[in-house]
Amino acid sequence: MEAIAVWSGWIATAAIALAALVPIVQRIRAGKRAAPGSSPIRLHVLVGLATAALAFVHTMAVLPVLGSPAAIAGGLFALLPAGAAFFLLVAHAGLGLQLREPKLKDRAHKRRMHTTTAVLIALMVAVHAVLLIRAG
Repeated sequence: MEAIAVWSGWIATAAIALAALVPIVQRIRAGKRAAPGSSPIRLHVLVGLATAALAFVHTMAVLPVLGSPAAIAGGLFALLPAGAAFFLLVAHAGLGLQLREPKLKDRAHKRRMHTTTAVLIALMVAVHAVLLIRAG
């Protein structure tokens, strides 16, 4: 069961990276942001929603093994960034779904918040993984 918790975490992490790459590659290729209803944005939304589902699966896979030596060795300092990342992922998805609306008011602010939450998610996931890897 512990292997499922570990692998589901790495799969969710890979999905985060893939979801982030879609708009980045679009921006590099076209030199501008993609329109809200464009193919790259639809792909980003699809991968993003799958990422949120994978994060939930990872969370559920971890619950039964919270008493394992690896989880205990990681301690609270490994669980706090994980919880923060999950919370931020939900907020990020909510902002992203709002950004799909072509006539959204205050789009620039929501886009900045969407980017900020993405960076914070990556940071929290990295801290979580490093602490667990160091714990052994």
